[in-house]
Amino acid sequence: MIKLSKRLNKIAELVDFGASVIDVGTDHGYVPNFLCENKISSDIIATDISKNSLEKSIELTRELGNEKFIRNILANGIVDENRDNIIIAGLGGIQIAEIIANSIEIAKSSKKLILQPMQKTNILRRELNNMGFEIFDEEIIYEDERYFEIILAKFSNKIDKGLKEEDFYFSKKLIEKKDKTYLSYLEEKKTYLKSIISSFDPNSTRSKKRSEELNNLLSLVEEAIDEISN
Repeated sequence: MIKLSKRLNKIAELVDFGASVIDVGTDHGYVPNFLCENKISSDIIATDISKNSLEKSIELTRELGNEKFIRNILANGIVDENRDNIIIAGLGGIQIAEIIANSIEIAKSSKKLILQPMQKTNILRRELNNMGFEIFDEEIIYEDERYFEIILAKFSNKIDKGLKEEDFYFSKKLIEKKDKTYLSYLEEKKTYLKSIISSFDPNSTRSKKRSEELNNLLSLVEEAIDEISN
């Protein structure tokens, strides 16, 4: 029986029962085989750009006898086949956005994108909006002294042109839900920003400009904290 990390388990939980699935950048193939073992999906594609990583997924699939249900494909991104759910986890936000853009029609046809960026979540949110995808929910997981944000999106063909750059830095959904884990994340962000700001040289023009930018971001973080706390 496969035991997933807290992060991967949450991703697996978000997959629709009976959905056809693709796991992009599957690495060892843990999520596809977990979905298969738990009878959540019996039509899964696992892809990875790394031959070595994919071979580990192939080996695990064979070991568990799931070859009839999981297709392991060496590929850079989404393969040209419609899927109900598309998982792209463990990559940078910019890279995830590029993968979606490169297979935009397949992504548009999907009922759900399950995206877990390791960094640059704000850029991923921005690019999803620019491509006409709606973020309909978000989750956050704390594991191994790190926070992992998970975005759930679907194509809506609507672009919110009223959003500013700073709007993409925060999860509106997690703020609305008053998520306690997200509150902890923001509190840590606040402490981190304050420590950076205090380290700047007040006589440096460059430092003054950067300090102003970070103080603006700090104000937004504090506003988000207040929204969740009250």
